[in-house]
Amino acid sequence: MFSDKREIIAFIATFFILLLSFIAGVLLFLWQAKKRRILYSKETEMLNERHQNDLLSSQLHTQTQTMLFIGREIHDNVGQKLTLASLYSKQLLSNAKNSEEKINTISNIIDESLADLRQLSKSLTNPSLAEASLAQLLQEEAVKINSLGSCHVLVTDDATGYVLTPAQKNILFRLLQEFIQNSLKHADCKKIKIDLQVVNNSFIVSATDDGKGFDSTQKSNGQGLRNMQRRAEELNAVYQFNSTPGTGTHLSLQLL
Repeated sequence: MFSDKREIIAFIATFFILLLSFIAGVLLFLWQAKKRRILYSKETEMLNERHQNDLLSSQLHTQTQTMLFIGREIHDNVGQKLTLASLYSKQLLSNAKNSEEKINTISNIIDESLADLRQLSKSLTNPSLAEASLAQLLQEEAVKINSLGSCHVLVTDDATGYVLTPAQKNILFRLLQEFIQNSLKHADCKKIKIDLQVVNNSFIVSATDDGKGFDSTQKSNGQGLRNMQRRAEELNAVYQFNSTPGTGTHLSLQLL
């Protein structure tokens, strides 16, 4: 009888040991599976991020090559033709005194066109876009605008040490150029302020003008606003744009 009880106790103990071992094995399996899923998710996220960076770099390369081609074509083709036309008009001026005023006007228009084309060609083929930081590029832009005297552009850089990829820098610079040009053309502003900073490892750009503003809640047909939003989407950035009549315009971007 005592032998039977011992066997029953031993059987029950063995059963519970096996049951606990089975439960522990299941829990261990589930924990390892969860760990594998987390690792897989992180690896997928890293691959997606790397893929996005590769796409941005490819876009930048294509844009750079396109701009170089346009700049060379302007300088070597259109520029040369306008130079020749200017020379012909000046020769005609020396032989046709009765048409002096009209010919002189034509010559001045052509000279102005040449100056504009040279400036455009220089900006398109400027190697500093690849070498300089975003803050340096914006400072150079500010110097050119401030020299005109109608509006003052102030750039503050509190993001020293944060490294942007060439594609990110290029897109951000073009986007902020668009903001500045829109403010100069439409806002009648006297001051434009651009801030670069890093908050919680995120790169944040803020741009503000003190112009007349407009109702940004209304649908706009402006190409400039669409260009800025499209570039923000290329960066996969958090984009905010606000403007109200009489209070100026504000733009903010956060790179995630």
